[in-house]
Amino acid sequence: MPRKAPAMVIKSRPGPGRLSDWLSDPANFAEALFDLDGAPVRLDPWQADLLSSDAKLSVLLKSRRVGGSWAMTARMFIRSQTIPRYSGVFVSMNREEARGKIEYTDEMHESLPGSWKLKRVARSKDEIVFIDSRGRRSALKSLAAKAPRGRGGDVGISELPHCLNAKSIYEGALHVTARKQGHQLTVESTPLGKGGPFYDLCRGRYPQFRRYEIPWWLCSALCVDIENASIEAPTMTTVERVTRFGRPALQSIYSSMPQPAFKQESELEFIEMESAAFSMELLLKCAEPEFGDTPNSHLVFRRVNGVPSDSDWAWLGHSRKGILMAGYDPARKNDKAALVIVDKVKGKMETRMIAVSCGLTFRKQKEIIDIAIKSGVCSLRIDSTGMGMDISERLEAEYPETVKGITFTAKSKQKMIAGAYNALTDMALIFPADRDLL
Repeated sequence: MPRKAPAMVIKSRPGPGRLSDWLSDPANFAEALFDLDGAPVRLDPWQADLLSSDAKLSVLLKSRRVGGSWAMTARMFIRSQTIPRYSGVFVSMNREEARGKIEYTDEMHESLPGSWKLKRVARSKDEIVFIDSRGRRSALKSLAAKAPRGRGGDVGISELPHCLNAKSIYEGALHVTARKQGHQLTVESTPLGKGGPFYDLCRGRYPQFRRYEIPWWLCSALCVDIENASIEAPTMTTVERVTRFGRPALQSIYSSMPQPAFKQESELEFIEMESAAFSMELLLKCAEPEFGDTPNSHLVFRRVNGVPSDSDWAWLGHSRKGILMAGYDPARKNDKAALVIVDKVKGKMETRMIAVSCGLTFRKQKEIIDIAIKSGVCSLRIDSTGMGMDISERLEAEYPETVKGITFTAKSKQKMIAGAYNALTDMALIFPADRDLL
């Protein structure tokens, strides 16, 4: 469908005698009964259209931060409360995001008035179960990068192109939802490369799907005037529409990243994968969906937004399994600096911690590296190109056995790419299946 807001389906509230009929529209149900962070829910037009649609197959090509995952979850949750013996499965690219769908569901259930919701009888991190007055059970489950199987029901897939085995997940979902005409499949994601099942869906290869295109300017949280933006923004340049229609949060995002990345993340532009050093297929083979900062996670990993705290460094010490090595990308005060720590365990490099900080002086960046070395990092490589030269030289002088500066040249880049390619091919490098990293 074209990049314009679908017609709003929310109608004026009825009198008491027709309330049940009015609430039978899922969009009305959500606006009348849900709350979000203590405030009533107000749907954007495309969200209302999705919730009210009875389409068996739907695909959402969407910007980040527009509420696509929430809308898909709401669609399935409302059906779980109104369809006897309902079965729904969420599939996400990693365990953290999969469990987020169950958390959304639980929050929606908690927000409903008692007379409008089923009784919750079970709740785990990966499943929530309800029961109606006649003892009939309805359930919603979550999977991390796995094809759904088993009895028929609804399936909701998030970030399909970022999932390992995307083709088998998509085909498995088709089979699960094929059992009855009333079973629905919803696929929602930001764009990735030009290829694969999600790209084919969005480009109309399978016309049975109801298609939605949701750039940032159709989201009221990011756009100051979605009604006029839906008409004017498509013919503007990126900078023109961001300036004219973007809220401060959106303008901040735009000013903090390269324009090609912004156009992919927020303006639905698929990227050319042929120019990438590593194929997405190769990367996904080394991406672990079951990650977390607890000892029982398949990949023990922690992301730190900002300067690592004492507790973060203590966690690193407790979580260490082998030899800690690190890479550091220094940055000027207004840019982002990144520290990546890997743990060499039985010949494999497990990504253990990533810390990204903004607005740091070089003095503060050196302090971070000092603490990393004191916390057990025995080998560290730092970008010594350009502005990184001074901090690199000082660290090399202070830690000659540990720190080495790397100057990026065509030859050194080629060597690093070759080494990384071999590590990926041998599956000797393990990292989280996280959209921001991939």
